[in-house]
This record gives sequence, structure tokens and C-alpha cells, in this order.
Amino acid sequence: MEKVVIFGASGHAKVTIDILEKSGKYEIIGLLDSNKNIGPDVLGFKIWGGTDVVPELLKKFPGLKFFIAIGDNWRRSKIAQELLKIEPNIQFINAIHPSAILGKNVSLGRGIMIMAGAIINADSVIGDFTIINTKASVGHESTIMEYSSVAPNSTLGGNVTVGRYSAISISATILNGGSVGEHTVIGAGALLTKDADSFSVYYGVPAKFIRPRELGEKYL
Repeated sequence: MEKVVIFGASGHAKVTIDILEKSGKYEIIGLLDSNKNIGPDVLGFKIWGGTDVVPELLKKFPGLKFFIAIGDNWRRSKIAQELLKIEPNIQFINAIHPSAILGKNVSLGRGIMIMAGAIINADSVIGDFTIINTKASVGHESTIMEYSSVAPNSTLGGNVTVGRYSAISISATILNGGSVGEHTVIGAGALLTKDADSFSVYYGVPAKFIRPRELGEKYL
């Protein structure tokens, strides 16, 4: 099995551990988290430290792979950029739960998390470092761009586009052909019937523009 280290040591990391163990493809050697103390176990796995220990781990475990288990889209992107700066050839794996359903000709980038019960239909494109959460459904020929996320129970119709760094919140619905710009949040339970602009927050049924959104603004 290939050795992998997970960046992140909170709830998202616990879900990642469960997915990787169920896949049977990887040996998890531990976790990295710059905000956690070195040593304490998370589901039985040691926290080695932060990004500063990456060069040491790469020497100790040749061919080591990485996965970023950070739920916030902007923070996940910053960690990815930091790791790539340390080692431009660093390798990121995908964490795909065995119960997820992927249709024909689905294209997957790297560093993607697809959780239990998720469905991604034919000819869809899932960009680098995206999250398709528990029981989320992505319709045919949709595009989920890098560093974006689709929360649990969300439903995306066919030919939907979700821009970079955008977040589709829990149980939101986007109708066929809908488009969401970059760095935008579609609120929990919202029904998006029209295209959503970039750097915006939309809530409600039907979803309406609520306010502008700042770069990197927290939403979780």
C-alpha cells in the first residue's frame, strides 16, 4: 500500500481516515497540523507537526503521498500552495469513499474528497482539491472547479458550473444549467434558480443575493 500523510487533525481528518481505511489502498503514517500539539493521537494516528516537517517526512518515507483534510476552501488552497512551495513535485491523492457512485467519463483532478453516498453523474468534471460531501448529488455534465465544495445533501442539476473557491451549503439545490461564480456561498437549503455572481452570498427559496463576500471570508 502507498504511504500517505493527512494534513489536518480535526473532524474533516477523521472522515478522511475512515475513507482511506475503507479504500484499502493506503497506509496512513500520521497527520500534520500547524495548530495542534505534536504527539496526541487522532483515531490512533500521531500528529507529526506542521508543514516544517514535510522535508523530513519525504526523506524518511520515499514516495510519500499527501491529502489535505481541511473543510474551508480558502484555507485548503493556502495549505496546498504552501506544500507545493516546499516540494513542487509533491503528490496528492484522492479520498473516495467506496459507496460513492461515479458515472461514465467523470473526470477527477487531484486532492479531491468524495464522501459516502455521493453521486457524480456522467461527463462531469471535478476539479483539484474539491469536496463532494455526504449524499451530495452532481448532475450530468457539471463542472465543479478547484477548491470548491458541495455540502451534504446538496443537489446539483445537469450542466451546472460551480466556480473556484465557492461553497454550496447543506441541502442547497441548483437547477439545471445553473452557474455559480467564484468565491461565492449558496446558503443552506437555498434554491438557486438563476446564475449567481462571484464574491457573493445567496440565501433563500428562491435564492436571492444577500451581500458581497470578501476574499477568504469564513463561512463554516
